[in-house]
Amino acid sequence: MIRLPILAQRLTVTAAARRSLSTTAARRGEATARPFHVAFSELTGPPSPECVATITMTCAKANSFDLTALQGLSHALAQVEAQAGVRGLVLQSGTAGFFSAGFSLPVFHNIARADFERLWALSRDVFRRLYALPAPSIAAIDGHALGLGCALAMACQHRYAVHSPGLIGLNEVAVGLPVPQWLAERFRDLTSLRAAEELLSTGASLSVARALPLGLIDAVFDSPEDAGTAAHTRLRQCAAAPRAAQAETLGALRREYLARFDADCERDTDQLWRAISSPDTQNAIQAAIARLSSRRPSTSVA
Repeated sequence: MIRLPILAQRLTVTAAARRSLSTTAARRGEATARPFHVAFSELTGPPSPECVATITMTCAKANSFDLTALQGLSHALAQVEAQAGVRGLVLQSGTAGFFSAGFSLPVFHNIARADFERLWALSRDVFRRLYALPAPSIAAIDGHALGLGCALAMACQHRYAVHSPGLIGLNEVAVGLPVPQWLAERFRDLTSLRAAEELLSTGASLSVARALPLGLIDAVFDSPEDAGTAAHTRLRQCAAAPRAAQAETLGALRREYLARFDADCERDTDQLWRAISSPDTQNAIQAAIARLSSRRPSTSVA
């Protein structure tokens, strides 16, 4: 895992990596036609072509998620899974100031149980597939990554961030929702038990400067272009390892976590439903929607 001091050391960028990347503005331009844009950068040609995949998120304001947006991300991920020879994935945002603000809070206001279960099952499925991808993955974070946005970043093997005012964290407790056990475990594994207890129990979000030494962020860069180029360079370096051996090793390292994740599905869903349907939580959600609406157009937190 690469861990760089803020605005200091830089990864060496190959000419090939630079050629495979367009500028951030161009990436955002081509992604505006659809909420999730998938692109593949060739690493090797026939007879055994390999590539690095990039998913760019530009859904709604602040990349906040409802069921439709989650379905879009799931479809984009399915394109990556179906592509032969993928040796790595970059998950990035095309929305200025936000990687993702998480779930759109109004989705949870007075939600029916059947609708909640459908939404929650899909969010778990997307997280699991990102985490279980049989190739290295990097979240390139430019701006806020909160709630589900932070969870998506944590599903990736590495998190590269741009030095910005953006915050990152699991802030569910702030609106009366418990952090699911599988998500708390992932946060603890990336940081420490002490950090997880302190931060998750209060719904705290961190600046990039604070997240870096804790291990929630692995490297920090001056610009989105630098972060994206470094991510592709790192994945090209990882692709030098034999594909099958790399995939099997990653699978072995993740097997126990995924077994717990799968076994906990029913209990996890019931626990979160009890919390989200309680009058206290619904009141907190309504208050948070009003508070956030008075500050900015986006109403996302979880």
